[in-house]
Amino acid sequence: MVGDQGHVIQIQMDILFVSANSPNAYIDIEREHRTLQKLVATGNHSLQVLPAAEVTDLRDALRANKKDKGFDVLHFSGHATEEEGLHLRGEGRRKEVLSGDTLKAFLKGAEVKLVVLNACHSEALAISISEVVPAAIGTTRVIRDVVARRFTRNFYGALKDNATVNEAFEAALKKGKQGSSAYMHAGENLNITVVQNATPEMV
Repeated sequence: MVGDQGHVIQIQMDILFVSANSPNAYIDIEREHRTLQKLVATGNHSLQVLPAAEVTDLRDALRANKKDKGFDVLHFSGHATEEEGLHLRGEGRRKEVLSGDTLKAFLKGAEVKLVVLNACHSEALAISISEVVPAAIGTTRVIRDVVARRFTRNFYGALKDNATVNEAFEAALKKGKQGSSAYMHAGENLNITVVQNATPEMV
């Protein structure tokens, strides 16, 4: 794990859920989306969805957030490799790769406080982008769909219960029983807590 507590940052749990599946390595992204929907539906939070995301889609969403803030949290569900970065959708059935350096450039100044990369082998990406966002979470190895969904449910559930990012991370590992080797966090400030919105929203 990398990072420390730092000063308190309060955020809305307004989430941009970015997903990209692969015809060659299917992930049950719909169930993770459903997990997040349930979480925001039971609280005053919001969820925006960017399915079958291409590189330009994510770039444009982050650019728009710089001008008119709509989310504090970026949650990615899909594939990644240490060598290439995130695997997004390309033309037809092809993938389009988003490197760690490019993702870091997109995130710089985008007003995102927390990034969760719920994809296999995303540790290096999380460490890289933690230079421009207060907190980032990634994985150290291959994870199964059920483990990814369990982490999502337990982590955001703890955040809703006023845990800090660091506390929610530790609680998710403990509840999920997947062990500390599956997930890691990085960033200069893990002392992030959630405040409530006025009304829940789902897109």
